[in-house]
Amino acid sequence: MYFATSTPTLLAAADLVSGSRSLYTIGVAVLVIFILLAGGIRAAAAFFGGRIGQTVAWALTSVIVAVVVGSGYAIYISSKRTVDRTGITTGQFGM
Repeated sequence: MYFATSTPTLLAAADLVSGSRSLYTIGVAVLVIFILLAGGIRAAAAFFGGRIGQTVAWALTSVIVAVVVGSGYAIYISSKRTVDRTGITTGQFGM
């Protein structure tokens, strides 16, 4: 008996990797939105409680944390694409 072999497994693996990257991107976007919502809710609670200083602090904290998470993920994706394209890792730049 002869069984024909096919090569769609390579395409499926490439699609799976591409899909997981976009899934991580969506996950990070949802995480950033939740951080902003949580900070906004906490700031609103502080505002209606009459604590203006805490309102500003919670609002700024949530924005700063969201920016750090989002930019950290963007830096990770950028460096990963560079390593994938060039094959040079960050440890090799100092040599």
